[in-house]
Amino acid sequence: MTIIRSYRTSDKKSVLQLIKTELIPKSHTVRSLDGKLLREIPRRLQQGVTLVASRTRSSEPYAFIHLMHNKEVLFVDMLVVQSRYQGRQLGRHLMELAEASGRMNGCTKAVLYVDKGNDAASRFYGRLGYAVQRYVKELQCYELTKSLGAAPQG
Repeated sequence: MTIIRSYRTSDKKSVLQLIKTELIPKSHTVRSLDGKLLREIPRRLQQGVTLVASRTRSSEPYAFIHLMHNKEVLFVDMLVVQSRYQGRQLGRHLMELAEASGRMNGCTKAVLYVDKGNDAASRFYGRLGYAVQRYVKELQCYELTKSLGAAPQG
């Protein structure tokens, strides 16, 4: 069973571990021991919305998504699913929740970045309807976008 809940400060250690083991190894621009980045992560998580997946309401997370709403743009900052939980539709479910949150907050477009060479992530986001808009040379990342539809009237 999987519970999706809001991030709590007590999740910090587990989320940082997920970033170290699952996300950083796929990045071209971040070294795994980059202390500055790891110190910045808790501050980033307090900006926007972070949802975590865990077995119970109090157990350690094994997946998370961090997103931000900026006017009409939903920015998906990070999506991490522990390797042994991949392939169970958890990433898809977290993305669906993020997109629904974006729509509820008036976002009409979702934006995210995928590191060059992370073909599995590129295929995953492609299956969800994201398309490459451009390559950002400085970051060695592709910018992907998806239309979320028109903002609700009212």
